[in-house]
Amino acid sequence: MDKKFDAVLFDFDGTFADTGRGIAKCADYAAAYFGLPPLSEKEHRYFVGPPLYDSFKKMFSLEKDEDIYTAIAKYRECYTAGAMFELDLYEGIEELIKDLHESGIKVVIASSKPGKFVRMIIDRLGLAGYIDLVSCPEDDKVKKNKFQLISQAVETLGINPDRAVMVGDRYLDIDGAKQAGVKSIGAAYGYGGADELIKAGADYIAESVNDVRKAVF
Repeated sequence: MDKKFDAVLFDFDGTFADTGRGIAKCADYAAAYFGLPPLSEKEHRYFVGPPLYDSFKKMFSLEKDEDIYTAIAKYRECYTAGAMFELDLYEGIEELIKDLHESGIKVVIASSKPGKFVRMIIDRLGLAGYIDLVSCPEDDKVKKNKFQLISQAVETLGINPDRAVMVGDRYLDIDGAKQAGVKSIGAAYGYGGADELIKAGADYIAESVNDVRKAVF
């Protein structure tokens, strides 16, 4: 297969895998610690994608760093107890990354999720051998935006930015790609939706993983 890119970077939550079930469970666990009721479906969706710090600050109306990091710690209690594995790969993702790998195209996970969790998950899924690089912060207190994560990946791989493409379901992914000088594919099948991704200026809109494949090959 001909290739348009030397590297394809994937966001994780809402792009590579539907992690909503596990994330919702952990957000509610943290809410209970603060005496708050379970979150609504709309509120749960807000936790899929953005850094936890930002999500808790907004959704729990927390202002002090101490309280925000306490909420994150409670979330991680639930997450590491097993909720991190409550996910479903999007249909076609496994086949796509294997085809990318076999075609000599580098596969990267560029996510605000701490890298140690991403590695544990892809290892559990049996996909670690197909991922060339995990470009993520190493813990929840290391703040890196998508521009930094994408730029870090491109530099580490030693490729030109115009030979890379970022696939993500939120405007943060598209904004980061623009700043880093790489193309972007808006994963409209995820949690942001087509309108958000079009408004952000995604170069391609993918309604399914198959559409991602068409944009890459």
